[in-house]
Amino acid sequence: MKARRWLPLTLILFLTALSLMFLASLRTAWQGGKQTPLLKPQTVAFVGVNVVPMDRERVLTGQTVVVKEGRIAALGPADQTAVPKGALRVDGQGKYLLPGLADMHVHLEDDEAVNQAMLQLFVANGVTTILNLYGTPRHLELRRRLARNDIPGPTLYTSGPFISDAPNWSPTPEEAERLVVEQKRAGYDFIKIHGDFSREAYRRLFVAARREGIRVIGHAPRNLSLEAMFEERQDAVAHAEEFLETYFFRNVPAELKTADLETKKRYMNEQIKKIPEVARATANAGLWMIPSLSIYSGIAAQLRDLDALLRRPEMQYLPNRIAAEWQPARNRYTNRFSKDRIDVFELQTIFSLNLVKSFHEAGVKMLAGTDTPVPCAVPGFSLHDELKGLVAAGLSPYEALRAATINAAEFLGALEQSGTVAVGKRADLILLDSDPLKDIRNTTKLTGVMVGGSWLPETELRRMLDKLIAR
Repeated sequence: MKARRWLPLTLILFLTALSLMFLASLRTAWQGGKQTPLLKPQTVAFVGVNVVPMDRERVLTGQTVVVKEGRIAALGPADQTAVPKGALRVDGQGKYLLPGLADMHVHLEDDEAVNQAMLQLFVANGVTTILNLYGTPRHLELRRRLARNDIPGPTLYTSGPFISDAPNWSPTPEEAERLVVEQKRAGYDFIKIHGDFSREAYRRLFVAARREGIRVIGHAPRNLSLEAMFEERQDAVAHAEEFLETYFFRNVPAELKTADLETKKRYMNEQIKKIPEVARATANAGLWMIPSLSIYSGIAAQLRDLDALLRRPEMQYLPNRIAAEWQPARNRYTNRFSKDRIDVFELQTIFSLNLVKSFHEAGVKMLAGTDTPVPCAVPGFSLHDELKGLVAAGLSPYEALRAATINAAEFLGALEQSGTVAVGKRADLILLDSDPLKDIRNTTKLTGVMVGGSWLPETELRRMLDKLIAR
């Protein structure tokens, strides 16, 4: 009788313990390894900070920026802007506050633990918005969880699966239209194309996309001419190299492949003369460009000395699954291309810098994207490499930063929510030790990141990275 009397109480205690474990799991942010409490929006005041609002090239000195409930609630001179009672005060003296950065070309994985690690790497590097360019239903669910703040991380936009993946397959006109409709209905943000099309299938894809109100991003259809892309007004091209492969270096003379370096340079310089005309046509068609400069230059660097790249400090944060794909035995670039191609990739990198400069001068809008985690583009870190690449191409630091802030917000249709530091905007912010308008390398001098109104000081960012090493 005594045992029976205590049985319900034992059961209640057991169920209570299970409930507490479940609630604890909801309050944790990252999967695997040690757990970090779920981030929640705070009331925070950045006091005496220099603001780089990114609405135009300027710095607002000595400002106080107040964040409440995930939004910028006030912005003004420090001596005129009240700090709410109980707010967390962040000393901004000598520091620079600007919008969080956007990587507009990433590839999330199907593995939950790998994605969680990638999200941490983005945030730890000040990347508060990402555009995933091969989406699955798993990524739609991840987008919902991030939006609900079930897990901390950047704001996620995603395309659906590739439409066309030549040489594996190309859609018929009917398939192209059906896939556009299906992906729009499923809730994807963009259509991603990746391969060849018949001219009619390419046209039908855009007819359907315009009717459904969804934009198209991706590779150029390399079997078609640039004119087809201009005629259909593809919304964005995901690599500068698409122009190289589709037009400038499409019909390279066979003898050039074995020619000496000077001959190859002369051929490249002849192609450079053609860039302005293509740049004007691209601008007139309203195409956006994601140059992905750091990836193309990275191929040459890997062919030259892969071991040196694999020794970089940021490599220690990679999930094992990704790191294994970059090693010599499985590296897609070093196994595909021989070292005698190094000079070709280096010349075409120079060509790409000229192309980006000319396109920018013609008015083609730029977005910063890195194609991470292709070898050796470490999530988050790679965006800072891309910003340096844009400056190397001739953009000013401000113009390069636009590609990762206000331009990204405009392309995503999110200008009312993000892209600048202004009252009412979502509180995705980065705090830097030095002025990024003077030197783009200063974007790496992070002293804190705010994502969705949650403040992560430098100590927390370091703790986040240390846990990735331990895991």
